[in-house]
Amino acid sequence: MLRLALLAFAVVAACSEEPIGVSRDEVNDYNYGELQTAVDKFVTGGRTPQAYGELARTTLALRAGMDRATAEQAELKLVVLALGPVQMMSTKPMSEQVDVLALTVWPTLIADEIEADEILRKRDARAAELLPKPGETATGYLQRLCGAQLAAECKQVVPEYQGHVIAALATRRATERVRIAVADCLMCSTEPGWHEAVRNWELLDRVTAGWIAEIERKADPANWPIAGTSSEKDPGLPEAEVTPAGEFIIGGQRHGATTRLDALRDLRFMQGKNGPIALHLRPEVSLAQVKGLLADTRKAGVTKVAVIARAPHYPWERRVYWLAEGGGTRPSLRPVDSLQLLLHTIDHIATPGAVARVD
Repeated sequence: MLRLALLAFAVVAACSEEPIGVSRDEVNDYNYGELQTAVDKFVTGGRTPQAYGELARTTLALRAGMDRATAEQAELKLVVLALGPVQMMSTKPMSEQVDVLALTVWPTLIADEIEADEILRKRDARAAELLPKPGETATGYLQRLCGAQLAAECKQVVPEYQGHVIAALATRRATERVRIAVADCLMCSTEPGWHEAVRNWELLDRVTAGWIAEIERKADPANWPIAGTSSEKDPGLPEAEVTPAGEFIIGGQRHGATTRLDALRDLRFMQGKNGPIALHLRPEVSLAQVKGLLADTRKAGVTKVAVIARAPHYPWERRVYWLAEGGGTRPSLRPVDSLQLLLHTIDHIATPGAVARVD
């Protein structure tokens, strides 16, 4: 009876906006009291991503002493309480979400459910590899996961978009887990807050489903030329993407025939100086098309252009080749030949940093 009363009190307390203390008894409560103390600390700490990270670490430390009932409560609270930090960051750019959520909230959501240890069923030792390692950066953590533990989900995704894919995976996993956790909670039917959390996770999952397919398409390494021996490390230049229709995409804005020259002029001064720019071109684009693009950049005052390429293996490092119109190394190619063939030819006849002439 004491055990049932304690669990009933816990459910009501977890749904409340205000922290409620749980009195400890002399009997073994299987770390339930310490779990509730950690939850209270998270709530009073403002429900921030950093506070959630501390809650998750404390919960994992307590897990070895949990029985089944306490583990079910831990699972329920972790997936429900993660909603606040995720919603807090949902409108921020993905780079900011990675910085704030990758080491605090996402690891818990992509991991396995919280379950009590049992004699006949032990945790998979590999599950710990889904957690950040000491001193690991947010981008380093995502790159490690996508290269090994989550290779099926994001190894074929260039690093700039790995945050999007992991965020979508964390949202999908959280939605699945919160449905199960609330359905398994006998007391949750009397508290609408639990079911509201399920609906909010489902809403986030629907929004994510609306954009993740397009992100995965854009993030495929095959969208960039393959880098070889004459490429150089990406210097981080102002960048424009060129669509198959010939439009320039700069900062998410599309520029067609009437605005692209002005946009290119603005781009070359983006870093506070008049310098070269980088173009993201697909590998199959013809040299005739490349020549036309270089004519546009020359009219905008840019005489030297870096073409972004990718290393041929994970993690798809960004590299660049240099192109110019009317100067540099001149390969013997036809206008109908591809950009990729030009870059392969430069690898054979020139040294790193050489400028390929396109005319």
